[in-house]
Amino acid sequence: MKTFIRKKLPFIMIILQVIMILGILLYIVPGRYRLYDIVLYDASESVPANPLIGYAPSALETEACENTDLVFIEVRFSEWEPQEGIFDTASLEEKFHIAEYKEKNKLAVLRFVCDVPGEEGHMDIPDWLYRKTNDGQSYQDASGAGYAPNYANEDFIKAHKAALEALSSWCRQDSFVAYVEMGSVGHNGDWNAWAGVSPELVPGETVLEQYAAQYSQAFPRKGEIRVLSSGSEELTKTSGSWRDFLGDHTQVSDWCRETVAVHSSYDQEAPAEAGGTGAESKAADSLSKADQTDEENNDLWKKAPVGGGMTDSISMGELLMEKLSDTLKQSRSSHISFIGPNCPDRDQQTTNGSEMILRNVGYCIYLSRLQNTVDYIDDELLFHFTFANIGVAPLYWDWPVRMYVYDKGGSCIKEQILDLKLSELLPGKEITTIGRVPYSRELLKGYSIGIAITSPDGTKHITLAQKGVIPNQNGVHRIYKKVRY
Repeated sequence: MKTFIRKKLPFIMIILQVIMILGILLYIVPGRYRLYDIVLYDASESVPANPLIGYAPSALETEACENTDLVFIEVRFSEWEPQEGIFDTASLEEKFHIAEYKEKNKLAVLRFVCDVPGEEGHMDIPDWLYRKTNDGQSYQDASGAGYAPNYANEDFIKAHKAALEALSSWCRQDSFVAYVEMGSVGHNGDWNAWAGVSPELVPGETVLEQYAAQYSQAFPRKGEIRVLSSGSEELTKTSGSWRDFLGDHTQVSDWCRETVAVHSSYDQEAPAEAGGTGAESKAADSLSKADQTDEENNDLWKKAPVGGGMTDSISMGELLMEKLSDTLKQSRSSHISFIGPNCPDRDQQTTNGSEMILRNVGYCIYLSRLQNTVDYIDDELLFHFTFANIGVAPLYWDWPVRMYVYDKGGSCIKEQILDLKLSELLPGKEITTIGRVPYSRELLKGYSIGIAITSPDGTKHITLAQKGVIPNQNGVHRIYKKVRY
């Protein structure tokens, strides 16, 4: 008898283990299996207004800035440093209504200039600096009248560096200034635009490189402020790009080929329909090529922002109506993130053409897919979030993307920052990331999921282009709800 038991004992143990495993599986699997789910989401047909993109009217025009996230500030050297070593921050803030804009949670595009053509002769550099250098040139040409300093003068270069460093300190005191356009040199700070009118007023590449270096030092890339250059492709390698001629077919075509999207052709893109586009057609427009080489992936707009104003050689009404189709095509081809300071005024911003242009500016992010699975080893519920960008540019700031899990009563039981770099979410692309929450039988009673993209300081929220979902005041989108099983 004992021999029989000894022979059968291994089989008995195996049977007992199988029974235990089956018991555990019967306890674990049914409940957890009911947590599996896959949801596909549609993009909204209307593109939401969002931070860091859109129109950037002059900050002097408060009415035009009422419904925009961005404002444009042009700082003249003469006003910034009226006395040597004395930087007039008070006048700057008063002139451009900066306290008011900060209170309304707006952001700024800033350009520092030394020469703004006007109807009458004048200077935009300080009197003290003019007396110290006194080797510039008064001009009156097709651009207007003014005074162009000698940008190669060593005293001028030194004074400019000090002024720029002081301006950088003012900008970096908070997050109000988002973009800085390299200006300083040439009419309106545009290093190229008027070279054909008065070529002697724009210095050569060697001098321009010194000014580019000053901007790079004053606004390092590791900072939150993005710097844009209007210089050549070589000078633009470490920054974004800006030009003030959106709407000018020839100028934008050259700009795209030479600087912004060197490996794509503006002229080969199919013309846009002026009748209107929704989010879905915008997504199609942003995908000019399905497959791209490594060289194409180095196009400037994929790494740094592009911005600028509309051309003043064509009326705004014409750009928004008769030439709207071409304006839309240029906006997509340049992958522009903001348009200003020359842009539609408050009344024009509500027109169909103006709103269509905004659909083709900057990023447009939404959650396209959610899959729920269970990790039995770590005993966790996994949420696989797939985000898509149907805009024309990425969000160049890696703002944190947070997942919130709420129990049946609405209490938050889990908050997690997802592993997602928004700067890598290019137009037409999708990125999947995973959120985790420890398994609990309470989840079987019901739960919901929220998603929020918020600036590091917590003041700005991104609205997802999520059909049928409106974020709450904290920027949280309730994108999923599971009721009691």
